[in-house]
Amino acid sequence: MASIRTVRSCFFLVAALLAAALWAPSARADVFEMLDGKSKIIGKLIQYYDGVFTVEIEGQTRKLSKEQIKSISFQLPAPRPEFSTPEKTFERSHKAMIEGNIEKVIDCYALPYQGIVATQMDHSAESLKKMQKEAKDTHFSHESPAVVTGDRATLKVKLQNGDDSATHDVVFVRENGEWKLVLPL
Repeated sequence: MASIRTVRSCFFLVAALLAAALWAPSARADVFEMLDGKSKIIGKLIQYYDGVFTVEIEGQTRKLSKEQIKSISFQLPAPRPEFSTPEKTFERSHKAMIEGNIEKVIDCYALPYQGIVATQMDHSAESLKKMQKEAKDTHFSHESPAVVTGDRATLKVKLQNGDDSATHDVVFVRENGEWKLVLPL
């Protein structure tokens, strides 16, 4: 009979796998390496119950017993080209704001900030139109490339709206090979 510690460890492992499956981007894949050491099943973990993993493979579900599985790993999607530099991410964010594409704007932020940005942008249609107009009326420029230090970068951005101008440091972090915006402190 399994010890309580072993049962708890299994429970926490499965909980972590399911949490990762629910929160990870939809383009990611779960790789189930089978005990034979030769075969792998690539799919999406849907559920774990009573020692059985339910996996979605190309629209079909398949049940795998935990005794059949040697290991489970996760493959993140490839980095997208539109996030390959801080400058490209900033330009994508600005363009999305002008278009009023809030989902694209939110996607430009690092994961820890996306919920905050979504809440801030969950305003009336009138306030979103105002933000859109401000984005259209403001000219953004950066005179030099971003300063990159490891997985962080800072881009000096000049905002020009009529006679008013200001320069701000915009901070980015690298997530899964993509540069994402960080909210200012």
